[in-house]
Amino acid sequence: MNETAKRKAQIVILTIVGILAAFIMVFPIIWLVLSSFKPSTELFSYPLKLFPSVAQFDSYVGVIADGFFKYVKNSLFLAVVGTVITVVISAMCGYALAIYRNEVTYTNKVFAIFLLGTLIPGEILTLSQFAVISEIGLYNNIWGCILPVVTTTTGIFMYRQHYMSIPLALAESARIDGASELRIFTSIMLPLGSSVTITLTIFSFMWRWNDYILPLMVLSDQENFTIQIAIKSYIGTMGVDWNSILAASVLSIIPIIVLFVALQKYITGGLTAGAVKG
Repeated sequence: MNETAKRKAQIVILTIVGILAAFIMVFPIIWLVLSSFKPSTELFSYPLKLFPSVAQFDSYVGVIADGFFKYVKNSLFLAVVGTVITVVISAMCGYALAIYRNEVTYTNKVFAIFLLGTLIPGEILTLSQFAVISEIGLYNNIWGCILPVVTTTTGIFMYRQHYMSIPLALAESARIDGASELRIFTSIMLPLGSSVTITLTIFSFMWRWNDYILPLMVLSDQENFTIQIAIKSYIGTMGVDWNSILAASVLSIIPIIVLFVALQKYITGGLTAGAVKG
């Protein structure tokens, strides 16, 4: 077998493996969507069936009638506002750690301390976060789910590594022309990091949208519930409303899919922008 034939065989094998891996990852979502249209008697019937015998929309109607869009509004506020604050803080911190690395002593050591923070599991901070949230009067307030997690080492790292790849002469020439540091950041550096901004926006939105522990701990009024807490409320002492859980789960993943499909072409660029050596 010549090299060309070997190369074609490798491509075919890798393609088949990739398709199988993609199917394994997507199949649970397919099963979730199809099961949401099944009557309750078919959910656990044996043998299991992929497609419902008769598609029913009662669970979707019931979930919407229960005020589902109210929970969507709360989750959107949490995700959008939290994402905006996260991106701004990460961009500013990453800019400072990269551009001032030769001007401010111990800048790299401060960045190393930030990285050490990633070794601490978030669950360890739960009690201290709740204590602070209660003391500042944000218990049962959506802002109590936003402010404790607006800083992320991942975002700071991505921006810092991207700005490290930009020559310092660019910022220095702007200073010579009379541009302020704020003007340099907003008009020059931030637009150059657009791929990182979009990637972090997607990640941050997903983190906030899917957040469960912090809203469960902070929010007690049903009017303030996010989608994830609302889905949990279908589990009661008298049983589990599986049809409503499946329907609400399908509706909850639609915004994430739409956001990812719309911005997926920027993700690779944003991740590789943070892959240079610092």
